[in-house]
Amino acid sequence: MASAIVVLVTVMILLMTRPAWSAEQIPCWKAKAFIAYAGSTAEAEKLAEKHGYTRAQIAEVRRRCAL
Repeated sequence: MASAIVVLVTVMILLMTRPAWSAEQIPCWKAKAFIAYAGSTAEAEKLAEKHGYTRAQIAEVRRRCAL
């Protein structure tokens, strides 16, 4: 019984402390705004990363919005 509680608590701690998975997509208008503000796509990608978007999200918005 005690070992089950220890395992359960350990699993809960691991699940609660892992990095968050952002399911939010970057809207096309926001990607275009990043590019307009930054001046180039490379700088816009850096700006998007500073706003918390992942490289996978950035690649997906470039594919989806044909940027």
